[in-house]
Amino acid sequence: MKRNTILSPLLLLAALITSTLILIFITNEYILTINFYERNGQPVSGIPDMESLVYQNIKKVIYLYTVIYVTVKVLAVSIVLATGLYFFDIKVSFLKLLRVVIGCEFIFLVPAAAKIGWFWQERNIVDLITWQNFYFLSAASFVPDVKPAFLMPLQTLNLFEATYWFLLAAGIEKITSVPFDRALKVVCLSYIPTLFIWVIFVVYFTVVYFPQSY
Repeated sequence: MKRNTILSPLLLLAALITSTLILIFITNEYILTINFYERNGQPVSGIPDMESLVYQNIKKVIYLYTVIYVTVKVLAVSIVLATGLYFFDIKVSFLKLLRVVIGCEFIFLVPAAAKIGWFWQERNIVDLITWQNFYFLSAASFVPDVKPAFLMPLQTLNLFEATYWFLLAAGIEKITSVPFDRALKVVCLSYIPTLFIWVIFVVYFTVVYFPQSY
């Protein structure tokens, strides 16, 4: 029983990472190609004979970064929520909470897939700035000429992030049997402030170290 309890979130995490990598693979192979960067005046290496090799190495780094990022994110969110539950005196197994967080993370595959579908037909004419600024159903998609420093906050303000909060609350309600409104309160007082602090930190870091982006 204990082995199955541990294996369940691991398999779910593997499915999440695999799905994310598949979407990145599709993006790299059919949209963000070498020709795409050359067309936008930003060649991968600037050395014609090395373009393909450098691009392949960059993709490997991206895949590795993605695995690390997804793993760290679900662990960080789970720890934050576990801390919130502790202060609300709500007892729950960390592995169960981890499984809930991983399951909720799948919601973010929807805007990623939608972005690929949105640009699929225009992949030969879309420019890099448009691609970077686009986040399906986010504030960034409705604000023209977004400064790079403010891109992340505007992209974070999206329908799927808000849905994620409610999914987390629903998951906590299921594994703890506390009322939904109390579970949502835990999310609002633990995860959301942490997300806000993280966004502020990223904006501050970007402005300080890349003043040209402001």
